[in-house]
Amino acid sequence: MSLTESDRELLSGVGTIASPTARRQAVVVLQRQTGPAKTEASELLGQSFVTATQPSFHFIPQDDAMATETAFNAAYQKLAEYTSDFTDISEASLIAALINAPEALAPLRMILGYTYKELAWATRLTHPDNPASESRLKNFERDTAPGSVMEKQAELVRTVVDTVIAIMNRTILQVPESAQSLFHSKLDKRDTVDGWSTVADSAGGVPYSALLYQRYVGGVWRQVQDAYSEVKGDNLLEQPIADLFDAHTIPYYRSGSGASSASQTSYIFGLSPGPDFILPEKSPTVIIESKIAEDGGTARDKAARIINTAYAAKRLGLLPCAVVDGRGWSERPTALVDVVMATDGRTYSLSTLRHLLDIPEIIDLIPN
Repeated sequence: MSLTESDRELLSGVGTIASPTARRQAVVVLQRQTGPAKTEASELLGQSFVTATQPSFHFIPQDDAMATETAFNAAYQKLAEYTSDFTDISEASLIAALINAPEALAPLRMILGYTYKELAWATRLTHPDNPASESRLKNFERDTAPGSVMEKQAELVRTVVDTVIAIMNRTILQVPESAQSLFHSKLDKRDTVDGWSTVADSAGGVPYSALLYQRYVGGVWRQVQDAYSEVKGDNLLEQPIADLFDAHTIPYYRSGSGASSASQTSYIFGLSPGPDFILPEKSPTVIIESKIAEDGGTARDKAARIINTAYAAKRLGLLPCAVVDGRGWSERPTALVDVVMATDGRTYSLSTLRHLLDIPEIIDLIPN
């Protein structure tokens, strides 16, 4: 079956259309096609929905768990104070710094250039019987009040300090000789290339060009992006959805952040994987899964999650919807088409979010 001009018109504009019926019709048009007509229909449908998305790579997450620049500077000053501006680096001085100023772990990690996850993994090499977990490191750095370090936390401090010293001394995590022509260590940067001596030199100030080069090789916001990626998804898509429903007094259940919350949602409602929103909480009829994707690989993986959720919802007689955004969908429009098909066209973005209110099953939830 070939495409008619009306089919092409529908497929080309459906990504921003309010009517759920028209969205479903576009899905049916694609389902009926074969061969070259199916390829053309898929491309038109994908581009139509891509047009409704927008990038968010220029957004940097922030929340109360993140240190402000002022707080980070204060933590750095504490670390410098206990190490005499990094000229007195020893197990004792670093332990004293972290015991009395747990927040000093942040600048210490940044000297290494390590994320929580990377430092936690490194502790396996120095303390295989009692390594630190990513969550313990986060909680220690973010939530431990100065001067209130408990005995178990003191053990954590010793583990961290032993690991930091081993990394800086290059006794662990070296780059194999066979790979040195293609890779270098995270320590092969201006302030750590010769260990603590260059840390002390850099503490006195570095040229602006050195800062720019650090951005060039690592990205000035990279640590934040990696550590707080969940904040972007929660706040950029989920919160506007919640705000929309709150504004219209639509009852809903919202999953918390992280895999454990999704598992809890799955357990409560008998729906696996657990979606971000279930409407209403009692006697559900609609589910919504939302995903930000800023690269093609992420879009592919998140499309699979949405599709699995949609099919699980359909098996229970629930209406699946999706809210997606980010540059990654434009890199993988075929993945976006798969999401649109799995949700029967009920796929939206920030720019079309209000059209959720055009879905009859959601309209019926608005109190009279």
